[in-house]
Amino acid sequence: MALQLNFIERITRTPKANSYRFSRPIDFSFQAGQYMLLWPEASGSLVHPLSFSDGPQEDFLEFTKRMTGSAYCQSLESLRPGDQITAKGPLGSFSAEGIAGQIVCIAGGIGITPIRSILAELAHQHDRRAITLIYGNADEEDIAFEQELAALNLLNFQIVHVLQKPISRLQAHAGFINAEIIRAEVQQLESSTFLISGPPVMVKAVESQLATLGISQEQIRTDRFLGYS
Repeated sequence: MALQLNFIERITRTPKANSYRFSRPIDFSFQAGQYMLLWPEASGSLVHPLSFSDGPQEDFLEFTKRMTGSAYCQSLESLRPGDQITAKGPLGSFSAEGIAGQIVCIAGGIGITPIRSILAELAHQHDRRAITLIYGNADEEDIAFEQELAALNLLNFQIVHVLQKPISRLQAHAGFINAEIIRAEVQQLESSTFLISGPPVMVKAVESQLATLGISQEQIRTDRFLGYS
């Protein structure tokens, strides 16, 4: 069923990514990790799937988009408080539901959005499991939600940054997410469930790296961000 969402505000996350917050319809619910299809009026017939980047416990809905200069991105940028967009959903099955043991989240760039939603929900539930986030970006400026992730109230949570261009301010692995980094940062690989989110080429590469570590497909859940590289 299509919904009308009222725009509240835009939040700059990085020089290349913005969050867009909307009013939450009464009785609307979603599962952390899901997405909606959004039609801003200014975009005409253009539609795009955008993952929730907020937790289900919030009283607003938030979506975060890497800005590419496309007509769709321009329509989002043109939103003013009170403007309406059409939305359909929630959709998708990417989530941490039903995971009994340790969780390893692996995000590439804007793929952090559904994982941030999942982590926010786990923090809201006071989850006590071992949770690791391995977060890959080009450089420091590309790290969306850096402070929000660091502030999550999770008892056994660690963040591992992987940067193509590492810098001195932030402890980070250099290069791309690979088997060596995963092996070094994750304990009990055999009993972990891996949530991978990012561009298709990144997801495929990480799956290949996990295979070299003996991780089965049954231990892996993926969310591929089509249209990104």
